[in-house]
Amino acid sequence: MKNFQLVLYFAYFIGVLAVNAFENLSKRNTTAISLSSTYENYLATFVNDGDNITNDHRVCSHTELNKDKAWLQLDFGKPYSINTINIYYRNEDNWKPYRFRQFYIDMSDIPATLSNTSERTRCYTDNTTYPDLPPFIMEVPCKLTARYLIVETTYDAPEDDPNTGAILEICEIEVFGCEVGEYGADCKSCIGCQVCDITSGICSTFFVLELKISKCMLQRIGRIDGGEDNQAY
Repeated sequence: MKNFQLVLYFAYFIGVLAVNAFENLSKRNTTAISLSSTYENYLATFVNDGDNITNDHRVCSHTELNKDKAWLQLDFGKPYSINTINIYYRNEDNWKPYRFRQFYIDMSDIPATLSNTSERTRCYTDNTTYPDLPPFIMEVPCKLTARYLIVETTYDAPEDDPNTGAILEICEIEVFGCEVGEYGADCKSCIGCQVCDITSGICSTFFVLELKISKCMLQRIGRIDGGEDNQAY
């Protein structure tokens, strides 16, 4: 079983390296990571220490038991453009990722302590129901821009009885992206605009529309100042 897991890890890593050379924002010195609560000594800092082994709970973060909600938050310090998120969740022979069912990922400019889901932008929702299990290694596309990334759950796993409440046991999280105004695997500057698609570099629709409106207004002002008829553009 352990050999199979190692093969799975190597295959996954090769695939990730082949398609995802964006910066791992979770490893930035300016990124602050926190949990809604901490069980014993299973700290939030475990999720960006570079150890993505999932079959040893001692290297995974862990929130407290008997809580209505559990979350892991990454504060990048300022808004960043995100491309993909990789999550490695606890998966041991005697303890599968039961508690990972129905988690969700939100992006926000308001921290988890001050926001609810209606004030955030949803990136992903897991719809796994008992007795099925979600994957313990996940790559989630998430082309959004925000300061905070929040992995959250309110799910109460029946396997936890007699304990109740929501629990997260994330071993590692990788968040790949660029600074706002950059795109591509080597984070090049957007061409001709301040905001563009993080993979293609195509200027965002909103920015292009704003540019066209501004150009139109300047043309109208020029015609009026020059004594020409006021025309619609």
